[in-house]
Amino acid sequence: MQKGLIVGAIGLALAGALIGSVAVAQGDPIAARKDNRKQAGAQMKAIKGIVDAKGPASGVVPAAAKLKELSLAFPALFPAGSDKGETKALPVVWTDMPGFTAANKAEAAAIDALAVAAASGDMAKVGEAFGNAAKTCGACHDKFRAK
Repeated sequence: MQKGLIVGAIGLALAGALIGSVAVAQGDPIAARKDNRKQAGAQMKAIKGIVDAKGPASGVVPAAAKLKELSLAFPALFPAGSDKGETKALPVVWTDMPGFTAANKAEAAAIDALAVAAASGDMAKVGEAFGNAAKTCGACHDKFRAK
């Protein structure tokens, strides 16, 4: 039951964020993408600090919620025509949008698992879930982002 409550609470918190991200994408989607990933990196760094310090797991919960918000907003930041300019996004983002969307869904699922692990209070589970979430980030970078 606790897992459902956490995932549900994260979902409710994100509804408003998704609406806002669509509006941002219409302005300067490249800047919005960079900002989104900068924020995501900051959350990952914060979680890594908690994992390295061996807790407390409760500190991971808000960071995981913010990561989920950023993850869900991310695909909307790649509208047609936003492949030109100062971007590291590879053309495959737009030619394989289903693959890009699937990679993003995998990231969101890994973040959900991280939130559930954090709610359990078990730092071993948090560490494992954090590693899995980091792998989903790396997998997307390997295929969809220039080095």
